[in-house]
Amino acid sequence: MSLPEGKTVDSPGVQVELKDALAKVEAALPDARIASYASTHDRTFVSQDGRTTFALIYIPARGMEPGQAEARRAQAALEGVTVGGAPVGVTGVDALRAAAADGGEAGGASLAVEAAIAGGGALLVLAFVFASFMAIVPLLMAIVAIPTTFLLVWPLASATDVSVIVKFLIALVGLAIAIDYALLVVVRWREERQRAQLTNEEAVVKAMQHAGMAVVFSGTTVGISLLALVVLPVPFLRSIGIAGMLIPLVSVAVAVTLLPVVLTTIGPRLDRRHARREDHPSRGWTAWARFIVRRRWTAAIVSIVALGALVFAASSIQLGTPQADSLAQSGPARAGLEQLVGSGVGTGPLSPFDSLVRAGDPDKVADTLARVQGVSGTVAPEAWRRGGSALVTVIPTVGGNSPAGRETLDRIRETAGAMQETDVVTGGEAAQSADFLDSVYGNFPLVIALIASLTFLLLARAFKSLLLPLKGGAVEPAVSWCRVGADGPRLAARLGL
Repeated sequence: MSLPEGKTVDSPGVQVELKDALAKVEAALPDARIASYASTHDRTFVSQDGRTTFALIYIPARGMEPGQAEARRAQAALEGVTVGGAPVGVTGVDALRAAAADGGEAGGASLAVEAAIAGGGALLVLAFVFASFMAIVPLLMAIVAIPTTFLLVWPLASATDVSVIVKFLIALVGLAIAIDYALLVVVRWREERQRAQLTNEEAVVKAMQHAGMAVVFSGTTVGISLLALVVLPVPFLRSIGIAGMLIPLVSVAVAVTLLPVVLTTIGPRLDRRHARREDHPSRGWTAWARFIVRRRWTAAIVSIVALGALVFAASSIQLGTPQADSLAQSGPARAGLEQLVGSGVGTGPLSPFDSLVRAGDPDKVADTLARVQGVSGTVAPEAWRRGGSALVTVIPTVGGNSPAGRETLDRIRETAGAMQETDVVTGGEAAQSADFLDSVYGNFPLVIALIASLTFLLLARAFKSLLLPLKGGAVEPAVSWCRVGADGPRLAARLGL
């Protein structure tokens, strides 16, 4: 809230009106914990010119989108409310997220709707690729593989906690993998029937001998990669690793059991329209393959440059909770953020840190942490003290989710740890996000080493070579390289392609 010219928070009637406005928020959010200048008389809540003030509203975290519904209720409670002639706005990370969702209700499409949309799009692509009723076969494999994976996760969920993300992972990744593996087998089956002039049963056997082997090793590699998440010290990622391992393994099982049965029985009838015409190599892809083979160094340099550009772009990705100014770019929540920035308060109040004082003087802790570099101010209301413990909110000069904010968090924890006769731990949403990133990326080299080692052993067994796994890195890339490389025929023969 920014007051008009000539008025400050100390002007007559302003604090009373501010209390009345926040009372409306308390009525709308009875479980919220609120602190403001009106309740504490702490100048940390006020800009230097005295015209802008803010309140901190903490709500209990619930569900996948904590705070968005509450932010909408707070906005509704303050609609039309003014203090000192200035409208009172609601901003914050949750309010900006809600605004970014176009003001709709929290949540989104159900899992069934998302799967239906993805499946419909996949069917259109497959219909274009196959140009026959064979397009439904890969989808049929996905329809079988996805529920089967859910059934296997069910006893796991009964024995331990499983992240809600697993259901989306199974539905969407399972759809892609099941279709991918079915495509490998079906395309090879087609080639055997048309080019080798084999009977349908012989074509199925040949397809499973060659493409089936690639599916098994590819699926096992993907399963190992996902299972490597169990080494991370984050429980929900471990559950994703265990459940995620089942997705490719079930898809492989379906591709090597049910799919051959479908191809043997109804495959020729589904593919009847395509069987009437002769396949010819694509001129465009043939020309592209010849160019890559003849201009290998040029292709390698272009690929390296493209990968370098992607790595550079990835280095600027904001990890963890997004910064406030990267969310909604318009609306009342954005206007409130701009008022805070314009008044000099900054984005710090939108993602503060909370220090729990379990022993010691909270006021002393607050005074000490207020002098830490990167801290705008601290507040320790009397209402936030219970049974010898107290909460001290530390407001950084910049958002706590930014790199600079995380450096401030490190200094806060270091300072708190060095204080004598006190027991202080610092948390909050921004601190939790920082700790999560440290847990995940601190162990990232271990995960990469584990994936690389297990994948190398698996591919060495598949290729019967120590050099090919290093060159290929995965089944499909290695197979593609073998088909166009200078010594492709010899390597393809080794792989049974």
